[in-house]
Amino acid sequence: MLGMYVPDRFSLKPSKVQEGIGLYTARRIKKGEKFGPFAGEKRMPNELNESMDPRLMWEVRGSKGEVLYILDASNPRHSNWLRFVHQAPTQEQKNLAAIQEGENIFYLAVDDIETDNELLIGFLDSEMEEIEEKEEEEVVSKDEESSKDFQPSGDKDVLNDKEGYACPQCESSFRSQEILAEHLQSLHQKPTEEKEFKCRNCDKKFPVKQALQRQ
Repeated sequence: MLGMYVPDRFSLKPSKVQEGIGLYTARRIKKGEKFGPFAGEKRMPNELNESMDPRLMWEVRGSKGEVLYILDASNPRHSNWLRFVHQAPTQEQKNLAAIQEGENIFYLAVDDIETDNELLIGFLDSEMEEIEEKEEEEVVSKDEESSKDFQPSGDKDVLNDKEGYACPQCESSFRSQEILAEHLQSLHQKPTEEKEFKCRNCDKKFPVKQALQRQ
C-alpha cells in the first residue's frame, strides 16, 4: 500500500477549482521541475464504468498511441499525493502538464509557480506541434507535386523530340532547328570536311542545309 506522504515543499488545502482538497506550493517551484510518477491501480478500458471519476485517471499509451491501461487513483490506498492535483478549468490557468516517460506519468511545471499557489494540471501546449505538422504536410504536398511533374529519363522531352527535327546522320531528334544545327556542327562535322551550305546573310558555311534555317 502506498502511503499518503506529501513532500514538505507542498501543502494540502481546500481547492479553489473544485470541491475537496487541493495541492499547493509551500515554496517557489521553477519551470521545468518534474514530479512523480503518478500512482494508481492499473485498469483496462473495459473495466471502467460511469461511477468512476475520470479526473483521477490517466491513460498510459504504447509507442503506436494505443492505450495500454488506465492508472486509476480513485482509491487512496493505491495512489499518492499527486491525486490532489486537479484539472485546470482552462489551459491558461494550468501550471503543470502531464507527460509520459516509458509507462510512467509525471507532472511537469510549465511556468514558475510562486508560493501558496494551487497546482493545476493541463496538457502541453500543442500549438507549435500543429504548426510543425502543417509545415511537414506542406513540404510533403510540394514534394508530391514535384514528383508528378518530373518524369525520369527525360520521357517528356523524348516525346517532344520525336515530334521535332531528326538528325540525318544519326537517330537523334530535337525540339528545334537551332538545337539540331548545333548538334550537327559539334558531332557530325569532320575537321577536314568542306562546308557545303553558305548563308547569304552572314557568309558562314554549314555541313547540312537544316543549319541555314536557324532563327
